[in-house]
Amino acid sequence: MNVPLTLADFVDRAELVYGGREAIVDEPSPPGGGLGRITYAQFADMSRSLAVALDELGVGEGERIAIISPNAARFLVSLFGVSVYGRVLVPVNYRLNAEEIRYIIEHSGSTVALVDPEQFLKQRNKPSSQFTGVGQ
Repeated sequence: MNVPLTLADFVDRAELVYGGREAIVDEPSPPGGGLGRITYAQFADMSRSLAVALDELGVGEGERIAIISPNAARFLVSLFGVSVYGRVLVPVNYRLNAEEIRYIIEHSGSTVALVDPEQFLKQRNKPSSQFTGVGQ
């Protein structure tokens, strides 16, 4: 029997079998705060919480969600919180300038952007930045 292993299967099994074990160790003190050490159960809960928040925003299945974040725990939670629940994650290189980021987000058709706190502050504090939002 062939059964595909999906991201949902991975999260569900990890939570069930290894719920109390450490899953992620984030940076100790990144700008914007880190998630610290989290277990598989906490990881699954955070992923579900993100999915619920997107549901409450009215983001439907198949819609694209941009993320501007370095590789950190927030990015991993977003990958699972978006992808497991039927949406498409659009990673955007956080090293790009605001104009390039805006172009990629608009071209991708993303309806929501998840922005790492450090990246948001960097873009917002640039005098020429018009980093205002998605879908406007």
